[in-house]
Amino acid sequence: MVVAESHPRVFLIAKSGASVPVRVHIDKRARRVSVRIDTMAREAVATAPAARHALDALSFATERVDWIAERLGALPPPIAFRPGVYIPLRGVIHRLKQAEGGRTVKIDRTSAPTPLILVPGPREAFADKVRAFLRASARIDFAERVAVHAETLKVTPRSIAIKDMRSRWGSCSSEARLNFTWRLVCAPPFALDYVAAHEVAHIKEMNHSAKFWKQVERCYPDWREARTWLHERGSALHSIGD
Repeated sequence: MVVAESHPRVFLIAKSGASVPVRVHIDKRARRVSVRIDTMAREAVATAPAARHALDALSFATERVDWIAERLGALPPPIAFRPGVYIPLRGVIHRLKQAEGGRTVKIDRTSAPTPLILVPGPREAFADKVRAFLRASARIDFAERVAVHAETLKVTPRSIAIKDMRSRWGSCSSEARLNFTWRLVCAPPFALDYVAAHEVAHIKEMNHSAKFWKQVERCYPDWREARTWLHERGSALHSIGD
């Protein structure tokens, strides 16, 4: 077995020909050491109830390195932004295409059978332009849905930021600052809408109590279906743009 630390609390475990990233997480609420797969971060998470049990959690993960490698290997392969690649936008498959002329990224919905995302500029800037376009699109969608849900709950978010988040879909600080991952603009609109409602509800309830879920339901009654979709299919979103 070989263990190498690549980042604070993230280790690379190599055993029997398999090499997997494992993040050690301390959770005082945990009763025992455990291992799970974080499909968004594409790594295993070894949880320990206290810092003194961190090595125990790492050893526990090492015993299951083959299982971890199998689960990580089953995740969707990364999708790079390059001409000819197909990506979803608001749940609809589009094809990326290098545009001749122009300055801004545009969508051609007249193209059959698949809409096009036309990307101008030099080839070396192609991926950055696609990513910027998706972030801008996500900002528009989140701003719209957050405004609707904030009005429903009579709360006022202090800011909305679109980030390249890997460990969660969104977050809400105690100062009512909302953060969201841009990759949700690739999902069907109901998934983005649910996450917007979820984080706005945290402005009222900074927990996941029954009171919190009542606030979510006020904003988005079908939240259970959206949460299930993200749980079952959300990992594919995090393969986009790698």
